[in-house]
Amino acid sequence: MGRTSVDASGPRIHVVGCGGAGTNTVHRLSSSGVRGVRTVAVNTDKEHLWRVSCDQRVLLGDGAVRGTGGRPEIGARLAAFHEKEVRAAACGGDLTFVIAGLGGGTGTGLAPLVANWARIGGATVVGVATMPFRAEVHRQEAARRGLEALRESCSSLIVLENDRLAARVPDLPVEQAFAVMDHMIGEVIRGLSDAVNERSLIQLDFPDLREIFREGGPSTILFGEGDVYAPEDIVASALKNTLLDVDYRNAHGAVLQVTSAPNVRLRAVDDVVEGIRRELRRDARIAFGVRTDPEFDGSLRMMAVVTGVSSRLMPPRVMASADLGLSIVR
Repeated sequence: MGRTSVDASGPRIHVVGCGGAGTNTVHRLSSSGVRGVRTVAVNTDKEHLWRVSCDQRVLLGDGAVRGTGGRPEIGARLAAFHEKEVRAAACGGDLTFVIAGLGGGTGTGLAPLVANWARIGGATVVGVATMPFRAEVHRQEAARRGLEALRESCSSLIVLENDRLAARVPDLPVEQAFAVMDHMIGEVIRGLSDAVNERSLIQLDFPDLREIFREGGPSTILFGEGDVYAPEDIVASALKNTLLDVDYRNAHGAVLQVTSAPNVRLRAVDDVVEGIRRELRRDARIAFGVRTDPEFDGSLRMMAVVTGVSSRLMPPRVMASADLGLSIVR
């Protein structure tokens, strides 16, 4: 169903959106024309699902019921009932991103199962989870339990907080604000895909990237852009404006992509990489790539996924997935 944009000769990168928020992100990513990525949308809402632009859609249920009433156990049950279709669509990647907004029924119940199936299929799985606003008290407990279940199933788990998004773009309309978050997620996925599939000035090695993600654990996204002659300011801004409250001191890995004009100075690239390295523990493993684009004349963009961060949302002890009514085999 739909187009196929994956280069068969390169690493297979899959992006699976689960539930309403996850499929919205997949739609924006797919609509942006990203190359080298297979996009999949899985949802219980037939009308919403059929408006999503992606390579493949999977409808859970018979289409007569829209949603799960905010009950993750129903989302998990429907996913298990449609396991064959979901596996056929979502599995088979080398690197798979599983995206969901947590706190509702479909994404919260479905994402841990999709991540687990993809991992069993041989993929390194990176979860991307958005947490509800603090005011959404009725969604907090389900989101917390869903986050713990998703963490068990993923190699690395990127967490984004809606409250920090609101603090970052307080004056934007709601739809535009969520588009900012989707844009950040999309730019990271696009950047990683381009870095390993397109010819670059300094190539990001896919085995290195995969190894960092394989045992990444709690992770966060960094994104910054600015004057090529002020790389330290770009790094400082990226570290300050994360969408998760984190401590980098024990972070053990980072995947970093730098984009600038063809005449970018080596010193500018080195300042960015070292600026990130200084925030992490001494033996942290860093893989980076550099791409050139004439449109970045006078400017530099960096994006990174930092793995092994500390966060109040993900304490060391992980709750069993049985608390969500899920059966996950490791």
